[in-house]
Amino acid sequence: MSSCLLSACAAIGLKEKTQTYGGKFPGNHSALARCIVDRLQSDSRWLIIGLQYEVWTYPDVEASELYAYSLNEVPGIYARNSPTNPDAVGTYYGMPIPKTHVYRKNSGSPPDINPNYSFVLTLKRTDNATVVATLTGKKYESGVAWEKLKACSGGS
Repeated sequence: MSSCLLSACAAIGLKEKTQTYGGKFPGNHSALARCIVDRLQSDSRWLIIGLQYEVWTYPDVEASELYAYSLNEVPGIYARNSPTNPDAVGTYYGMPIPKTHVYRKNSGSPPDINPNYSFVLTLKRTDNATVVATLTGKKYESGVAWEKLKACSGGS
């Protein structure tokens, strides 16, 4: 009886809600991406502090993508060297530096992106003064990132 109950509960699972946003904003895609990362890294909320960022810039199509990962999803971070482990091996001083990558269409293989992100924000140039932004990911982290985007673009 208890094994049936346990397997039934396991089958239900907990799914975290996701959120999707979209809009048009004034600014340059790469400058907005840098501003958003800076503001997210200076945020004091514990869920936001625990994120690491990767920025992919695509000059051929004039776009940027900002990926946020929780520390347990960042490639190369293990319990033995995690900055959240007080007994960690290695050195970890201050805020982690976001990884920035530039990808050009004819430069070889496509980018290797970890699909376990907290959110992804895509910024694509629409004209000389604006970008279109789409953001998808975990509800809480996405909401914070969207607020940072609005602040960086001068929106309300």
